[in-house]
Formats: sequence, C-alpha cells, structure tokens
Amino acid sequence: AEFSAAAAYNITYAPCVSDYSRYLPTKTKSRSVIFSVFFGASSSAIWLITLGAWIAIHLNAHDGLLGLKIAGNNVIGDLGSVAALASALALIATMGMSAYGASLTLLTGIDCFKKVTPTRTARIFSVIGLAVVWYLIGDAITTSAANTISTALTLMLYLLVPWTATNLIDYFYVRRGHYAITDLFSLNGIYHRWNWRGITAYAVGFVAEIPFMVLPKLDSFTYIGPIAKLLNDTDFSWLAGLVVTSIAYILITRGFDNRSEEQAIIESEATLRTEFG
Repeated sequence: AEFSAAAAYNITYAPCVSDYSRYLPTKTKSRSVIFSVFFGASSSAIWLITLGAWIAIHLNAHDGLLGLKIAGNNVIGDLGSVAALASALALIATMGMSAYGASLTLLTGIDCFKKVTPTRTARIFSVIGLAVVWYLIGDAITTSAANTISTALTLMLYLLVPWTATNLIDYFYVRRGHYAITDLFSLNGIYHRWNWRGITAYAVGFVAEIPFMVLPKLDSFTYIGPIAKLLNDTDFSWLAGLVVTSIAYILITRGFDNRSEEQAIIESEATLRTEFG
C-alpha cells in the first residue's frame, strides 16, 4: 500500500514535468533532465513520507498538517506553527503549478475538436473553471483530508499509468527521442489529430487494471476487483497497467518505421532554428 502511495505521488506529477521541461534549451541532455526529475521527485517524497509515518505512529495523528504543528511546537516554541504555515504556502504554490498544467491539458483537449488560441484570458478562465469543478468534486467526496487525498491519488494513478507507460515506451523504445516538434501543433502533421496506436495501448492497459483495482469509497460506491480480492484487497492495478500497456504499445508499433518521419523532423528543426534561433 505504501509503495502504491509513493508511486501515485510521483506519477501524478508526470504532467507537470512535461509542462515545464519543454521550456529548457534544446541542447539540454535527456540524461540531465531524467536524473534531475528523478532525484528531485523521489527525495521530496521520501522525507515527507518518513515524517508522516513518524507523526502517525508517535502522535496517532490523522491530520498531517496538525501533527506537524504539534510536533514542532513541542520542540521549540512556535516552530510547528511556522512549519505548518510554510507547508500551506508551499501547497498553494504546488496547486498553482498543477492548475497551470490542468489548464494546458484542458485547452489542448478542446483544441482537438475546436480551434483554441491559448491566450492569457483563456488560461485564466480555464483555471477558474477547473477550480470550481475541483471544489464541487472535493466537497462531494470529502470525509477527511487524508481520505480525499488517497482517493484522488488512486484515481489519478489508474488514469495516468497507461499514459505514462505509452509515453515512456514511445520516447525510449519507438522513436528514441526524435520528434518533429512543429508537427505536434499541426492537424496536417505526421502525428495527425489522434494516434490510434497510443489510444489503443492506453485502453488495453486501463482495462487490464480493472480486475486489480481497489477503489476507495466514493460516497456509497466502492469496488474491489476479483484478482484484488484474491490478494487480500491489495491494489496491484498500476503495476498491471504499466506492464500491459508497455507490451501492448511495443506490439502495436512493431511495423512502425522511424525513417518515415526523418524528413518531417529535419524540416521541423529548420523551422525552429529560423523562428527561435
């Protein structure tokens, strides 16, 4: 359960990684990005999970922020109050980053059906609209902060694992990091509007997760997959999704020829050099 929670914590930040790594210089080495993201994400999770486990065991705390405040105040004066305030401010910054990523995803999704210009106004209104939706969903499923976070992470894990697997296999195994960047923004480009290979692999991986799922209680609804029941209600769905999606995408792309995209990549790089130097 702890391993799944740690995986969810990191994998749910995957969209943020892609949102911000795109602004790095084109000469940035992939290895530098991978190691920076890995150690940054894992180290932040490790010390937080360790601290949370200590607070839960020694203080029997169910609210992490309140437990942090109590523990800190017992060490030095108002240290816990200051730490809790700093944590809340950091959370606001994190939510801002997540809202930005969600805004880009929403506008991109709409653009698949109707042309959208991602202006500042469009981003602001999309963030506000998403915040309202988040509040309504949170208000509907909230029984406690810890349960709400657990539910949200679990649902995101189910949805993001097949997406992550498809991206990783495509980048490292199929296309090996070579893309026609300008074609990503063109309906007439080599990638087209929909990629049937990626969508098929995602769907197959998600379906493979269902028998392994242990869905947290949403109001009166809950679900435990048949295989999960045999495993003492242990959720291995994300591992199943990761493996099945990866294998499915490898099999689906067996006939794919990288050479068919070489000319588009050359033209894309020439365009980028002309426009951005």
